[in-house]
Amino acid sequence: MKKLSWFDKLIFFLNSILAIGLIIAYFLPYIPPKSYPLISVLTLGVPILIIANLVFFLYWLVRMKRQMILSLLIMIVGFGFASKFYRWPFSDDNTRGEYSIMNYNVRMFNKSNWTDEKNIPEKINDIIKEADPDILTIEEYYKNEYLEKKYPYKFIKYRSDKSSFGQAIFSKFPLLAKRSLDFHVDNFTGDNNNAIFTDIIIKKDTIRLYNIHFQSLQVTEDVQEVDNFKNKQESKKVIKNISSGFVRQQNQSERVKRSIDSSEYPVIISGDFNNTAFSYTYNQVRNDRFQDAFVKKGAGFSSTYNLSYFPLRIDFHLLDTVFEINSYERIKVPYSDHYPILTTFSIKN
Repeated sequence: MKKLSWFDKLIFFLNSILAIGLIIAYFLPYIPPKSYPLISVLTLGVPILIIANLVFFLYWLVRMKRQMILSLLIMIVGFGFASKFYRWPFSDDNTRGEYSIMNYNVRMFNKSNWTDEKNIPEKINDIIKEADPDILTIEEYYKNEYLEKKYPYKFIKYRSDKSSFGQAIFSKFPLLAKRSLDFHVDNFTGDNNNAIFTDIIIKKDTIRLYNIHFQSLQVTEDVQEVDNFKNKQESKKVIKNISSGFVRQQNQSERVKRSIDSSEYPVIISGDFNNTAFSYTYNQVRNDRFQDAFVKKGAGFSSTYNLSYFPLRIDFHLLDTVFEINSYERIKVPYSDHYPILTTFSIKN
């Protein structure tokens, strides 16, 4: 350190802070947010922490300084984390599977006029028509005549009997039991989010499919508030809101896990987790049982949430090991604040 210039000492100080942040983030998937809700917010910044430590490593490497060891060791220890964030494409990837599933948070087909772009429902329908998935799961669903006619089997769960907003499962294969976990029944789990599931008969096999929509962290709205901070009180309010969202997600994910564990059939999980692959929420649901379709067959960063300059993969396809994942695709279209994801798979003999 004595041989470093004052500038390099400052760089190494920042390097150390972000390295410690990344180390803490490695443990967060195993720590319930109720224990440390404020620290849980760090899971959203893991991609930035990984990139920052890589930049620091390259900086010290070019200068041939031993300080490069700090970030290098931390990145080696957390190599598995990086695979959830970025996947290098391989030439043998993405062969067409026997069956396909698409997930799409459609933001009510622009019913709330969040964008000025015209004919959003028709454009989303065209995307689905072109992909032609065998199974389609939708969050923030609003009545859509085309989809309800296209698919012979469906499970649509509205927020209430008087509501036209909810979640949906569409299928080319017969559906058996249709159930909802009804998050809104419990005061601590949130009002506009839910998990629904059904059993699907695919030829001679029966599988259980979950469509999950965990508590929103209101990232877009809160980032906008951050831009307009007038005092520290507003800053604290934003962080508190996000932390509260993490706690609600914990309650919801633990409830979903109990339901999944009781399934007598192989399970496919599809949905909008409103959190990253570095979170307690994701770890609770996936654990060691499920394959992440992106980790298996994805390419690049594959952000699924449309947030400028910040890669967020918060929509997932998780499949039991009885399924072989053949391909994964993120379809980048600007018709919602989320991008649809499409996975093809086969059932192992």
